[in-house]
Amino acid sequence: MNGMLLEVGLSNLKHDRNLYRVYFLTQLLLFSLFFVLQCFSSDQVIVDRLAEDTNIETMIQTISLFFMVAIIFYFLYFNQFFIRQRAEELGIYSILGFRCQEIVRLFLVENVILLFLAGLCSLALGYVFYLGLRTGLIKFLKLALPLWGFKIDSTAFLAMLGLFLSIVLLIYLELSLIFKKNLADILNLQQQQDKTGKLHPWLAFLGLLGIISADGLFLNLLAGANSLWLKIGYMPVLALTVALLGSGSILFILFSLPYLVNFLLNKKHILYGTSGIVVLPRMRHRLQNKGRLLTMLTLLTTGSVMLLGVTILTLFYPYEATKRIVPVALETVASQKRTLTKQQLSKLERDFDATVVQTEILRTKLNEKWYFSNQNASDHLDLISLKSYNRLMKLQQQIPLTAISAHQGVLVNYYASKQTINQQFSLKNEAEPLMVKRTTNNNPFAFANSVVTVVVNDADFNQYKTRHLADRYWIISFEGANLRDDQAFVTAFKKKTNVAYISAQERDQTITNANSPTFLMITLVSILFFVAISTVLYFTARIEELSLVKEYDTLAKLGYRIKDLRRVIFTENTWLFLPPLLLGLLNGIFGVLGISYFITDSITTGLWLRLGQPLVYTLCLFLPIYLLVYVLAGNSILKEIVSYCRVGAKRQ
Repeated sequence: MNGMLLEVGLSNLKHDRNLYRVYFLTQLLLFSLFFVLQCFSSDQVIVDRLAEDTNIETMIQTISLFFMVAIIFYFLYFNQFFIRQRAEELGIYSILGFRCQEIVRLFLVENVILLFLAGLCSLALGYVFYLGLRTGLIKFLKLALPLWGFKIDSTAFLAMLGLFLSIVLLIYLELSLIFKKNLADILNLQQQQDKTGKLHPWLAFLGLLGIISADGLFLNLLAGANSLWLKIGYMPVLALTVALLGSGSILFILFSLPYLVNFLLNKKHILYGTSGIVVLPRMRHRLQNKGRLLTMLTLLTTGSVMLLGVTILTLFYPYEATKRIVPVALETVASQKRTLTKQQLSKLERDFDATVVQTEILRTKLNEKWYFSNQNASDHLDLISLKSYNRLMKLQQQIPLTAISAHQGVLVNYYASKQTINQQFSLKNEAEPLMVKRTTNNNPFAFANSVVTVVVNDADFNQYKTRHLADRYWIISFEGANLRDDQAFVTAFKKKTNVAYISAQERDQTITNANSPTFLMITLVSILFFVAISTVLYFTARIEELSLVKEYDTLAKLGYRIKDLRRVIFTENTWLFLPPLLLGLLNGIFGVLGISYFITDSITTGLWLRLGQPLVYTLCLFLPIYLLVYVLAGNSILKEIVSYCRVGAKRQ
């Protein structure tokens, strides 16, 4: 009996080879991508070289788990899909005397054959993919590693085996549940698919409300200190937001979209169009079955957009943060004993079109140390006049300070904060204390040169200076157009002077050297996600549409031309591509906004860096790929359907 089942299974695969060929290619690519992830996580040599401070292995394993769930869902969905398409064939098997358990084994044999072949081929294809990516990483980052000789750890093969067995087991359980039904119900699976689903207004409303509430909670982060995230706590609000976002997306896809279809069905100019009369009635019947697939694609799209958006955010944020740590292109400290000559400064100004500002500072001692954080203390203050501070703010294109009262100062926050302060500083050799009631987050100097800076009015500064002449020193700031990234300027400064300095260009270069491997690694994982979702979309569209070739053949006989068939196909694909795109982008964008508050400074980081820049880059990278897959899938389906319709015409 087992031999007969194998023979029948092979015959079925051969008979529907066009449809199963597409399904096999889907399995092959998804398995290959999964194997690439396993190769990454098991290649300990390159992982250690890529990110010494980041647990890339744990990150990839987490992504692999999510990826595995998506793959299993995909196979379970299409297993049900193929059973519905073969409802008539099931009736023939029952007439021939096949028991339900034998039919289960037959379908399982067919799945195992495809899975085994796809899994076996994916090991070779995934290995080739990974070697290409690995070679690109080594050459791009100039790592001292051999290009060849990479050995795959056994954990990668065990993960593949675990995925294979999980799919087989779940498919078997799914088949067993399906074939526990009455024979009549099994034979009517196709009719049940075409049955109009009931509308559930409350569930549709809850889905929409869940999405709006989750996005509203993300927007609440913009309230700063008054946000629920700070009042209640980040983790509880995050858990609630994720729950609302996930449940809202699922309910919206399953129960809100049918209302949109009903709305369009009542619009005669849309319903009675070339594509509307074909697609909308079909969507009304089948959207409920498509809902699970659309939900999975929405969650995949959400994850992909969030992963790419956060990658872009973490790529640009360190460079933006450097502007606060080193606010000008180059900065050096000069004292009465050691300074730069006017000739040196003039030459640098001429050669590099630089603006040079020399700022006088009074480093005054405190009678008692002041703790500006729980662990850090200072035994002095750096006093700067209001005029000098505002001149530096103009140089840095920052907001200047307003007038300061006598014997009062404005503290420059080392840690960004909007909290008020009421602090008295007792300065040595000063009878009257200095009162600080205001703070600012705009620091005039690099924190390496001045940590506790206090701005006082010009009159007070001049009085302090007469009593603290020995405490004077100068900070020389260099700024100019494109000077922050000018390595030639830093090189010339080192050659022409012999003083210590702080350079924005060198700090940015340090960040690049330290973090670019991690950024590149995360970007590659993001690309793998995009390839995965594109694969699912492309082959899902082809499998679903190619199962309807007889209906398209009927349309051709009714007088539909090629351009009419194209319109129908692309309209049908729009219902597959558009809901996950719009909902996934919406959820992903708000998700990036929420995550940004965990990884960036919420006070000094602007909305453009937090959301605008990740959004623009994500759309520029994601939308072209998404639209390209949409067009390629439509053209591929059209080509095969036109070919089928012409063959059918020849037979007649």
